[in-house]
Amino acid sequence: MTKKVLRLVLGALVTALTLVGTALVGPASAAPAPAPARTVYYSASGYSAEADQAAQIWNSSVPNLRLVRGGSATIRIHATTGGGSRAYPCGLGCATIYIDSRDIAAGHSSLRIVAHEIGHGLGLPDTYNGICSYLMSGGSAGTSCRNPYPNAQEANRVNQLFAGGFGVSAVTSGGVYARG
Repeated sequence: MTKKVLRLVLGALVTALTLVGTALVGPASAAPAPAPARTVYYSASGYSAEADQAAQIWNSSVPNLRLVRGGSATIRIHATTGGGSRAYPCGLGCATIYIDSRDIAAGHSSLRIVAHEIGHGLGLPDTYNGICSYLMSGGSAGTSCRNPYPNAQEANRVNQLFAGGFGVSAVTSGGVYARG
């Protein structure tokens, strides 16, 4: 019987504290305000339209990230011929990207390639799994794959990486990512 009374008293106490806390704080402030999205600036001396489209895609997929053209660009996109499309990450939100015109001539989607390479600058590695719904599968998905969108898993990972707002600096790998 004592345990039952103790449970009732504790239940009443928790309920009372909850009600008092709600009255003092108010329902509007029950959830903390979301952290502002981290802004990452990019530039594109080649494949400019694709860079803008890819930025819109990433912005709509990742709430903690805002890609903006201009400013002190830390993601820089260049056109090249030969060597394959590739990214040289230099930290989270930082990469030098080369888009190879031969990849586009071979039938790969320029928008998919740009979005994929930006993904490296946002901290994602290649998966090379050949699945078109994975943006980071890159060229392994074949020339028929036109999907420029990160899937939920990829978007969630970038969202997690950028959740800390400013001051996030590490990338999962310091390697070179080439279209596969």
